[in-house]
Amino acid sequence: MDMGKVEDWLSAIPSKYTRKCYISGIRKFETFYGHGIETLLGKTNEETGRIIDKFYVWLKDQGHGQNTCRNLVNSPIQFLKHFGIEPKYKKSLHMYQTVATTRDHRTSIGEIQEMAKTANLREQVLLEVFLMGLRIGDVALLEWSTFDVQGDCPIPILINTKKEQVVARSFISAEFKTILDKYFNTLDKSNKFLFQSKRSGHLTVHGIQKIFKGLQKRAGIVNHGLFRWHTGRKLFLRTCAELGISSWSAKLMVGKSIPASDDTYIHDAELRKDFIKVSNVLKLFPVALSTQSDVQKTLDTVLEVLRALMEDACKQKGLLKRTKPANWLELLEKLEPESERMERVKFG
Repeated sequence: MDMGKVEDWLSAIPSKYTRKCYISGIRKFETFYGHGIETLLGKTNEETGRIIDKFYVWLKDQGHGQNTCRNLVNSPIQFLKHFGIEPKYKKSLHMYQTVATTRDHRTSIGEIQEMAKTANLREQVLLEVFLMGLRIGDVALLEWSTFDVQGDCPIPILINTKKEQVVARSFISAEFKTILDKYFNTLDKSNKFLFQSKRSGHLTVHGIQKIFKGLQKRAGIVNHGLFRWHTGRKLFLRTCAELGISSWSAKLMVGKSIPASDDTYIHDAELRKDFIKVSNVLKLFPVALSTQSDVQKTLDTVLEVLRALMEDACKQKGLLKRTKPANWLELLEKLEPESERMERVKFG
């Protein structure tokens, strides 16, 4: 690998996460090709296209999934484009196709609520952020000042994301604000990070994932697939889809890029109503609402107590001598004052 050429290419890419992904793809390509990536620079678009085709097929033969193949093959293609070469690879191979993955656990809000029951204050804040659908790399670098805001909930906040270099336009719900107000009292304000660590200043990606797995274990959740932080992003976007929230609105809230042609018109869209919809579902501590049957049972009990009190009053006045329970009409007539009864008879 000619690091001079590679570094020239990578220096124009702002995201360190993207650079890391590209380096991995270049190394994989050189393992396949047997030569440095820079040796392709003297070849034509057609020649480089045929080599890219073979690289993609080789990745498939190695047992890599489609999404992995897409990410790895993209690295040499972007490298060549940087130096003015447009490899003519076969479109029929569908190299850039994305397939839905089934390896992740399908996280439900009920599972996160069970985790919240076992969580301490910092872990509750972590779970609230989990429900915002942010990437774990961005969560590790969150600053507490971003969340130290006042106003009517939900309070809008802006979070710069590293991978896609877009701004997540999220909100702080009333539930989250209550937890944050308590959490801020425990923070070292000389440390700018929301999730602080004495060793590195902030929790690392590994540290966050370790806490998350610990909560899962304490809550007794059995996973069916990978139970990792990224499932929170899927939970948020899936909930938005189930509630009928537009895909671009959901993407704006989690900091996922949208086509530039769309962003021109909707970057300042009002998202508060959409956030309220999703936050009413994605709650750590939902308010227990009485069901209709519970209300009916309570009402029946109150009426029965009231009827018993009226019947006892009639018996004490000697107005009711039989032991059989009286009906409501009979009790009302016996307890009604004589003057009111005469007035009712007089005026019909």
